[in-house]
Amino acid sequence: MSGIRSVRQYLGLGQRAGQVVSGDFVVRVKLRKKEAHLVIVAGDAAASTVRDIERLAKHASVPVVKFGTKMELGSALGRSPRAVVAVLNKPLADRILEILGGTKGE
Repeated sequence: MSGIRSVRQYLGLGQRAGQVVSGDFVVRVKLRKKEAHLVIVAGDAAASTVRDIERLAKHASVPVVKFGTKMELGSALGRSPRAVVAVLNKPLADRILEILGGTKGE
């Protein structure tokens, strides 16, 4: 449970520091500009959203992980429910990946 709590805390800190963006449109822009280092997709995001984001992330060589629900992601950021979140800071992205059991630099 502490890992999940840690991810939420890191997302909140990243949001306040301007190193985390959320929302389908903004995340797509950051992926196209190759400014994202990690994309987090809510487990209850629409299949079409997941497919599109995964395609863009693959093209940009950015890892994608599923985490929580739209409500939980939004809550961690202090915002309304969010289906997609991008982490713009490499060390923060690596730390979140490490907690979630992903591989750094995928």
